[in-house]
Amino acid sequence: MNRARKLRIDSLESDLNKLEKDYNDVADKRRCESNPQEINNLKLQEEHILKRIEDAEEQLEQLKQLEETKDNTEHLLQFLNSFGQEEKILASAQKAYHACSPEDWPNPVPDNLTGILSELKKIPQGSSKYTIIERWVGYLATNHELSQSVSGKLHQWGKKNIKGYSDLLKEVVNIQISINSYLMVVVHTSNQSSVSNSHQEEKYFVNGWFRQENDTALDCAPLSPPQYFPETVTADEIQELLKVFLKEIGIKYIWRQLTIELFLPLTLMNQAVDTWKIDDGLGFPIPIGCEYQVLVRSAERLLPTYRRYQGCWQEKWDFLQQLMHGSACNAFVSADGQDLRLLFFELSKKNIIGLKLVAAPPSIGKGSVFAVILKAATPVAIWLRESLSLNCQEQIDKLVVDCCIP
Repeated sequence: MNRARKLRIDSLESDLNKLEKDYNDVADKRRCESNPQEINNLKLQEEHILKRIEDAEEQLEQLKQLEETKDNTEHLLQFLNSFGQEEKILASAQKAYHACSPEDWPNPVPDNLTGILSELKKIPQGSSKYTIIERWVGYLATNHELSQSVSGKLHQWGKKNIKGYSDLLKEVVNIQISINSYLMVVVHTSNQSSVSNSHQEEKYFVNGWFRQENDTALDCAPLSPPQYFPETVTADEIQELLKVFLKEIGIKYIWRQLTIELFLPLTLMNQAVDTWKIDDGLGFPIPIGCEYQVLVRSAERLLPTYRRYQGCWQEKWDFLQQLMHGSACNAFVSADGQDLRLLFFELSKKNIIGLKLVAAPPSIGKGSVFAVILKAATPVAIWLRESLSLNCQEQIDKLVVDCCIP
């Protein structure tokens, strides 16, 4: 035991014995007293002594808990090291660390088990009846990425060393597992490049957030681009930033199903984002659309200037949610060969919530069919990025009839 802590514990125990004796002496004196004024004074003394007793007991309990936690931590570290595979469980241990730490916790995640356990001791316990390290064990033991043998041994350790371990598991499982999670990446055009040099490649601001199923907008966790990335990036560099965000949430969070939502400006609306490839380090990069659901949304709809259309858009979106399976077909109009002014008139009708385009759009940006979609507050659009020799009308109509719209 730490010498200073032991001396403090001995001192508190001595103080407690003295306070309890004082309390009993005052209580005995009050029972023998007949003067009302003196009885009242003695009652006040009792209350004051009782408050000091409670404070001393609380300090003593905290010190003993610290000593017990220290012993458990050392035992836990020895236990984890006995597996002989720190590298294999480190990623899961780091995710458990993030699950335990507050959103605004400033310290970076350590890169070894000793550092993680040391850092966990600094995190406030909060309102939970379990210590931070106990909760960390719960998160770690329930991580499906661990081998069954390791998680099984962790469960055995938890049952032996953590009081109410089964309730702890229920608590952490309810918190950490979300059926649907979202990586939201918002891309806005930087006007600086066009002002300084009209021939310069267009640059973009990129921001990312991670949201789990039951989170509100305020609960979204912001993601940080690495320092070596410039403040604004080219269209090609957006793909690299997306990989960085995926790596970050892969370390910090646990999910079952991830949806990637890309909010793109008009100038990038026709980008084949679902074909961007991810290299997971195994030498077999695959398109993100094969591994995750990828949704393309309009970044312009996030701008304050779009609020004038927000009410109309919300009405159309609510109408879309009410459509029964197979009934969305009549709520879509075809944009192929249409004059854009006539198309705007068609899309502005209350019962029209979507647009379908079999031929690839001839242009993007301002003055294009995408601009008409925005102005008409149309919530859904289906189009081909490139014109194909095959007639895809039937396939697109089937998508609409089946109402396969996220």
